[in-house]
Amino acid sequence: MTYTFGTTEDKLIYYYIYYSKMQLIIAEKSTAAETIAKNLAETKIRIQDFGPVKVWYTQINGEETVVMPLKGHIKNVRYPETFRKWNEETLMKMIDAKLVYYPTAEDNIAVIKKFAKKADKVIIATDYDTEGESIGFEAIDVVREENTKSKVYRSVFSSLTTKELSEAFKNLQKPNKDLSDSADARREIDLILGAVLTRFISLAAERLGNSFLSIGRVQTPTLAIIVARDSERRAFKPEKYWRFTATIQTKDAEFLAEYKDGKVFDEKTAEKLRKTKNEKKAVIDKVDMKKRRMPPPKPFNTTAFLRSAAAIGFSVPNAMRIVQGLYMKGYVSYPRTDSEAYPPTLDLKEILNELRNSSSYSKAVSEILKKPLNPTKGKEAKDHPPIHPVKLPNEKLNPQEARIFDLISRRFLATLSDESEEEIISIKLDIKGNEFTAKGSRILVPGWRSVYIFSKYEENILPEIKEGEILKVLKIDEIEDFTTPPGNYSQGAILKIMEDLNLGTKATRPEILKKLMERRYISASRTLIPSEVAFAVIENMQKVSNEITGAELTATLEKEMKLVEEGQKKKAEVVNESRDMLRKVLKNLQSKRKEIKELMHKALLQQYIFGTCPKSGGKLKLVVSKKSHKRFVGCSDYPKCHFGMPLPQSGYFFISPQSCPKCGIHMIEWHAKESKRTYIFCVNPACKVEKKEKAIAKEKTKK
Repeated sequence: MTYTFGTTEDKLIYYYIYYSKMQLIIAEKSTAAETIAKNLAETKIRIQDFGPVKVWYTQINGEETVVMPLKGHIKNVRYPETFRKWNEETLMKMIDAKLVYYPTAEDNIAVIKKFAKKADKVIIATDYDTEGESIGFEAIDVVREENTKSKVYRSVFSSLTTKELSEAFKNLQKPNKDLSDSADARREIDLILGAVLTRFISLAAERLGNSFLSIGRVQTPTLAIIVARDSERRAFKPEKYWRFTATIQTKDAEFLAEYKDGKVFDEKTAEKLRKTKNEKKAVIDKVDMKKRRMPPPKPFNTTAFLRSAAAIGFSVPNAMRIVQGLYMKGYVSYPRTDSEAYPPTLDLKEILNELRNSSSYSKAVSEILKKPLNPTKGKEAKDHPPIHPVKLPNEKLNPQEARIFDLISRRFLATLSDESEEEIISIKLDIKGNEFTAKGSRILVPGWRSVYIFSKYEENILPEIKEGEILKVLKIDEIEDFTTPPGNYSQGAILKIMEDLNLGTKATRPEILKKLMERRYISASRTLIPSEVAFAVIENMQKVSNEITGAELTATLEKEMKLVEEGQKKKAEVVNESRDMLRKVLKNLQSKRKEIKELMHKALLQQYIFGTCPKSGGKLKLVVSKKSHKRFVGCSDYPKCHFGMPLPQSGYFFISPQSCPKCGIHMIEWHAKESKRTYIFCVNPACKVEKKEKAIAKEKTKK
């Protein structure tokens, strides 16, 4: 609702705002603007709507103040309209074309202009990182169009608490153009490289419109890593092995011992061990007992947080969305950070005293405060402190928010807790000349593990045994099995690999995974399974150009952009270097265009094949009815063969590399539109699938 200035006091405020000098605070989002206004207001707050943009009027630090929000970037970058049409002839010209920055948030820009005219001071209060600084300079450019005399400052904060905001607005800094240029260099490089290569591969494969094939500077090398792991799985050949496990009895208990080598691949060794199956005695050759101290975990940087969130069931994009929301509400610190060390300026006791008010954490806090605080630490970064709780929520969080807040709070407490102490026991047994081993462990002092419940530890307590003892062998079991392929990467694992290879930044890595999912290159499940389209793009690009799919080019550009951030290189220099790199890559690709076209056509046809028709032996493929526009599985031998299977009509799906264990047809990974959930199931009505999945699948295919 628009606030009406009716009283005498209101009119006086109106006069100050429109005709007198004042300061303009520009925040990145509406939630942040409101929090800043409420936490720092020295007089009554008045709110006014300018279309969709809400502003807050008050006094801050004795000055009449307007606090207004942006909605992220208010400008974007694109190619000129002359390059709107996709064709082969313009690709090389696109590399050197001058990019255009254009407004994307006219309403916010109009409000900036309205207040900039009378603002003698402008304070940028966006997130303090490269992206936030770029957004800030977009606002500064708009201010300068209306007022060249106003002084521009920067407030730097890592949490939206009253204390930290108050300090930030009393100790204003200068905006950092190098930070902004680094972000803009990344935007421009990603646009140039992504647009040129996406157009080239899409034109070569004749996949235009909504079916275009996306290529990205960070996206494609990341996808290549995921595809490589799945290729390794597909090429894996199982190898037979045996395990021999002895059940040993003491006076008071039983325990298991395994043949020393674990997996036995040699048939002769296996045969030798089979001859011990009737042996009833085991001699204890050696008992080795050690105590081990395990230090507490390091504080959360962004990657460590996202990996831990993924380990307890959150997708990376969802975890990032939730923690960003908790930050905007003032419950946790800024979630995009490389730091693993709390700065000396962070009041750890203040946070502990806040957490003490929760029954979930009060016991741990009391234990921590008994001793001088000595937090763990890893690498230090200058941008923001590690992710930590700021205050207890004053509202009921939804279950996902509550779990993420609990994860962050317990990690914080763990970093300030004592080491845990464990006892590790190793026993060597002789059974008829064959060495068997038993390994046990137990926690002696829980330490940090008592509060950080997300760190899994399974005890295996062995009975007390002395060297030289002769124990009874109850039985020796033989298990025959086959080796299994390595698992697909989890979302958390791929984030760590991206960090190690310098692919992307702490802020962009979650977005890259999100894009790969949205573009249906990979599954949206906890384990990342590439689609056939992903295989087609990566495998064929690797045949002609490893520069695009490898991490080296991207990592080199990341280092260059870091130099811009540190003021050691100019933005234009780095962008032009990337243009030169791309020019060489494109020339190589264009020389092999015919080969790429043939390879892509052949590979992309496979993405719609489900398997072999059980009736005619033809290929089961995706079919879309010309009359009803419904999709279903049909046989390539139609009209001779009328075999078909239904498909979900809502949401989207791609054919999974996983085959149904019953009928052998490729299952589908269906992303339900209504529930936003993912289901993997066989579309063959003759197969039994999990009831929940089957019911939903049937419901959707009725449409």
